[in-house]
Amino acid sequence: MEVKNIKRPLVVIAIGMIIGIIYGLYLKMSIVLFFILLIILKSKKYEKINRNRKVLITLLISALIFNIYVNILNYKYERFYGESKETIETEATIISNKKETDYYNIYTVKTNNKKFILYTKNSNLKYGMKIKLEGVLKNPESARNYKGFNYREYLKTKKIYGTIKSINIEIISENQINFIAMASNNVRNQIIGTANKILPNNTQGLLVGILIGEKDNIPEDVVNSFSKSSLSHILATSGTHISYIILGITYLLLKSKIPKRTSYFLIDLILIFFMFIVGFTTSVVRASIMGILLISGKIVHRKPDVLTSMAISLIITLTYNPFLIQDIGLELSYLGTLGIVILNRPIKNYIINKLPKMQKEIIEIASVTVSAQILIIPILILKFNTVSLTFILSNMLAIPITGIIILYGYINIFIGIFAIKVANKMSIVLNVLLKIIISISNIVSKLPFSKILIPTPNIIYITLYYLIIINFRKKKKLIILIIVLIFALAINIIYNLFPKQLRIHIIDVGQGDSELIITPKGKKVLIDAGEKENVLLEYLLDRKIMKIDYVLISHFDSDHCYNVIQIIEELKIENLIISRQTKNTELFNTIINLCNENRVNIIIVEAGYEIEIDKNIKLKILWPIKNENVINSLNNNSIVAKLEYNEFSMLFTGDIEEKIENKLLEKYQRNILKSTVLKVAHHGSESSSKEEIVKLISPKISVIGVGKENKFGHPNKDVIRRLKEQNSKIFRTDLNGEITIKVNKKGKIKINCMNM
Repeated sequence: MEVKNIKRPLVVIAIGMIIGIIYGLYLKMSIVLFFILLIILKSKKYEKINRNRKVLITLLISALIFNIYVNILNYKYERFYGESKETIETEATIISNKKETDYYNIYTVKTNNKKFILYTKNSNLKYGMKIKLEGVLKNPESARNYKGFNYREYLKTKKIYGTIKSINIEIISENQINFIAMASNNVRNQIIGTANKILPNNTQGLLVGILIGEKDNIPEDVVNSFSKSSLSHILATSGTHISYIILGITYLLLKSKIPKRTSYFLIDLILIFFMFIVGFTTSVVRASIMGILLISGKIVHRKPDVLTSMAISLIITLTYNPFLIQDIGLELSYLGTLGIVILNRPIKNYIINKLPKMQKEIIEIASVTVSAQILIIPILILKFNTVSLTFILSNMLAIPITGIIILYGYINIFIGIFAIKVANKMSIVLNVLLKIIISISNIVSKLPFSKILIPTPNIIYITLYYLIIINFRKKKKLIILIIVLIFALAINIIYNLFPKQLRIHIIDVGQGDSELIITPKGKKVLIDAGEKENVLLEYLLDRKIMKIDYVLISHFDSDHCYNVIQIIEELKIENLIISRQTKNTELFNTIINLCNENRVNIIIVEAGYEIEIDKNIKLKILWPIKNENVINSLNNNSIVAKLEYNEFSMLFTGDIEEKIENKLLEKYQRNILKSTVLKVAHHGSESSSKEEIVKLISPKISVIGVGKENKFGHPNKDVIRRLKEQNSKIFRTDLNGEITIKVNKKGKIKINCMNM
């Protein structure tokens, strides 16, 4: 059988590259498999039966090369993390502008060919300066909870090795970066500065975001409404922006009677310079490279293939940094563009057939929006757990106005650099257009179905989704894939029907407490919720939890219950367990009102109350005791609850202090307080966990919910000593990240930690 030639070799190489990088980053398996497959493909026996041999060999060689490449780079990072010292003294160059926070000024610096994030009180540093730096070096953290944010992997997408907190900085010299970088940074600053001069505070940040993707000065409520209305792509300078830039510059150059070839060459140079201005964001790099290839094709009188152009830009991008495969901007940019390339025409034809009288421009915007959205929906769900059904409306209204803002905005800024008074008058129109965009996002974001929350899907289902899209014209393959998908869903449902082990997750919510109990039959109990925004909600969605049977608030300190507000607003909560309050705080009133609005059953408990969570699983309330004189303290009004499951038990103690511990000692015998696991009170504070009660509880395992490097100095050294004296094995969220306790029917315990 004849061996097929490769139609688009660069596309095949790009696909192989993606496979090799993903294999290296996520599967962590030996590359021997690639060699075995290559040997099989090169054998004569295989040659006779496969027409796609060249394609497969090219695919495997590309995958092998980039698998080795990403593993080498990963090894360099890991070796640095293993060998790095706590303090650093070096000469460095500042390669970013200043970003201000409440406590520090933040810069990116480069030293010894490595990039770091610099935190400093010094506000006199500028882009391009060479400095002598002394500081504390900190390696970035991996994920601290199940599927949580991995700061280490995120920084790898920026080629950044870690952070440095400065002790002393001495300026050596200025302008130590190449001319192009300095010039592009000056232009960037001119754009930001001019926008600040010609527009009021509520729209200047938005214009800068639209023109060069700089979001730091956009009001948070505007960013949120853009996100909810599916307009975030407007703030990420991308293909749309590049298209308008090419159209505008082409028009001006051709009108100036410059020869066509010279005009095209100048456009290529401008696009390269523009990449410098916006900081080489992945969406701009993709669009700019594709634009350069398109323009260059006109110079040599060749029409470029869109898929090949995409492949070239992806190969360049991932060769520069293979870790960018994890960058959400790259994923959305390439998948959205691919969706337009392969789906726009059939979707447009479908709309024309169904709605022949619809205006042509509306059909074009709708078909482009839908075709891009079809391929990016799984990524949006995977990364943000949301999907919008109003994206067509928001984009149909906003995209035409955005095009005008881009062209008019650049013209307005350009004039403002030389004639600020003229630019101020012109900016009246620009300000109105920006306010219209904000109004569109606000209105659409408040519509029903603008934000639908979805639990994190299994990667198998996402893979099947993309396979169905790829094969949607091939009926036989499509039917097989749909059957496989239905079969996979059925297996998942059946699997979830079977009882499992009791699982208790001590979630790392920073300086605070939160524990999730999942019973063998799938009942969910959340004890406390921490204070750090979005951490708990994202965690629960990653665990595929949309409904919680019981939420127990130990007490109404914000570090234990603030996120209950978000949980009630976003998820289905059946019951809220609280104790009677000595004082109703503002946070208490907010949560109770939300419960009433969302029909959450409120259970007020005291000592002696017993809740049957599941078969053989009970939650016994030991404190507060009725009629006991409780000092007016939130901590001392904490619920103390004991979870019992056959021979296993766990004591949850909230933030109780020594006085309440003494009352528990007076009230209960050893057999009541003795527990397999102790959730140590008040984050290991010295005011709790006194020797007598630790002895009586006699825990085999002690877990402490505590923030890393917290300002309170928790946990206290004496508390740790007392626990160790009882031979209790100690686990801490600041050191171990999330702690998972698995208990089988016989009471056998297995403990897993995110960071051991």
